[in-house]
Amino acid sequence: MNIGYDAVKKRKEELEKEIEKICRCEKKYPKGELLCAKNDSRYKWYLKEANQTSYLSKNKRELAEELAVKKYYHYRREELECEFSACNAYLDKMSLRKNKSEQLFQHPEYRRLLARHFSPMKDSLMEWQNAEYERCNKHLEALTVKGTQGKMFRSKSEAIIDMLLYQNKIPFHYEEKLVLNTITLYPDFVIRHPRTGDFYYWEHFGRMDDVEYINHTCQKIKLYCENGILPSVNLITTFETKEHLLNIEKVEKIIQEYFIS
Repeated sequence: MNIGYDAVKKRKEELEKEIEKICRCEKKYPKGELLCAKNDSRYKWYLKEANQTSYLSKNKRELAEELAVKKYYHYRREELECEFSACNAYLDKMSLRKNKSEQLFQHPEYRRLLARHFSPMKDSLMEWQNAEYERCNKHLEALTVKGTQGKMFRSKSEAIIDMLLYQNKIPFHYEEKLVLNTITLYPDFVIRHPRTGDFYYWEHFGRMDDVEYINHTCQKIKLYCENGILPSVNLITTFETKEHLLNIEKVEKIIQEYFIS
């Protein structure tokens, strides 16, 4: 079974555990639903229960907070259950089909004909990609853009890079810890070449209309160069401003140049 199937299966197990945890939590909260209605510039709290709505005074803040948490868990459970159903549908469909495209590589003549055009990921690289690693734990609230296999990213541009690396079966880690000259960095993408296994680093600099950010970018690239990680060699850099955004065509061209040609 392919890596996508295994990843979705793992995600389904994670969802099941989180849903069960939320269900246990929901039982602890009081009955009823909290409603917040704005009156002029202030909000008022109301308790909706059995088709009846009653006012909650401000001295019942603890109750209001509990009901707010309960509502959050309710909505969160609905979202997780939706994703859980989607995982089930994917797994059911994939379990009924054979990976005919991958099976071609088991045929000696097809493998010879396809070798120049496709590079199935080596077992060792697949193992590296799936291994646990130390990631950046700063500003996790900024991870708001969904990528492939349930991954979360800080920008749409990073999600584009993720999507195209995944589609081309190029193994990578996102924001993996890297120490250079006692300085800790978290490159956007640490990539292994699918044929050679060589390491590449891809940094996407997304705020190049900010002077302070530009200075930080230059210092970061300088640090890479001092440690033998060089632009156009094993360091890939992409840039954007509010007016000049990174696009899919640019990312496709870079991946073709570095990892497929």
